[in-house]
This record gives sequence, structure tokens and C-alpha cells, in this order.
Amino acid sequence: MNADANLTGSLLVAHPSLRDPNFRRTIVFVSQHSPEDGAMGFVLNRPIDTAVNELADVPVYYGGPVDVGQMLLTSLQWRENPAMVAFRAFVAPVDEDSMPGWTHGLRVFAGYSGWTPGQLESEVAENTWIVIPPTREWIEMKNPESAWRKVMHAASPLLHLLAEEPDDPGLN
Repeated sequence: MNADANLTGSLLVAHPSLRDPNFRRTIVFVSQHSPEDGAMGFVLNRPIDTAVNELADVPVYYGGPVDVGQMLLTSLQWRENPAMVAFRAFVAPVDEDSMPGWTHGLRVFAGYSGWTPGQLESEVAENTWIVIPPTREWIEMKNPESAWRKVMHAASPLLHLLAEEPDDPGLN
């Protein structure tokens, strides 16, 4: 990876060998990245069994290990022309009038994922993460619980095989 590469808007897919429980089998949307400032993102495939009812039935996700007690309201929208992700985070107080055009794709994240300057670049170089471009399928993610395996199956035969490894191989 080029040291100057900006990964903002990319998806990070955890390599099957990543054992850190915070990121094992996750797909992370990188909302902000620069080599000088580090990176920030949100885990897209770990829903929490709750919803925020002030605005609507907004799904809640584990966003990452940083500030998990803080709830962040976001909107992730797939745009077709040009093909891209439109991302926005909101700060309280929030009501529908303060978010014109952003009420679609609402999600609440408990915490976020963060990397210090150079950390994400190092992890990508070590193949901890597989960087993929976002698509409508991955941003709208209809089945978050099975999404990681689906990415692994599509990536390569080796990753498909590694993705089928049980969490505890001793129980196999």
C-alpha cells in the first residue's frame, strides 16, 4: 500500500487470522483517514439487539472498541452517480429538520474504531485487513451476521477455506 494512500470511504475486512475479539470477522467502514492524523471507522456487521426510537426504529451497531458508551448517530447512503458512499455523523440535539436528505441509511454506533497515525497503514501492510471498495451490497448489508463470510467466499479459495475455521479449532 502506498504510504500516502487515503482509505477514507474504503471497507476493511478482517483477515481470518485476525484474532482480536474487537475486530474478529468484522467489516469496517473507514469514515476518515490520513497518514498524519490516523483513521476512524465503524464496524458494519455487529448489530446490537436494540433500536433508538426517538427518530424512528434506527438500528444500533457495535462501532468499535473506542468510547463504546458513546452513541453516534450516522447516515451511510449508497449513491449511484458517481458510485460512492455518502457518510455523515450527527451531534445532539438531532431532529428530522436538522438532517434534510440524511434520514435514509440511519444507524447508531456504540463507539467507533480508531487508529493512530501509521497504525492502519502498518496493519494493512501486514495483511491484517483486506481493503475493498464499498458497494451498495456491503453498505446496505441486509444480513450483517453472514456478511464477513460472504466477502471471504468471494475473495479467494484460500480465504474461503480459512473463513470456515471454527472460532475454537480444538472443538472441531
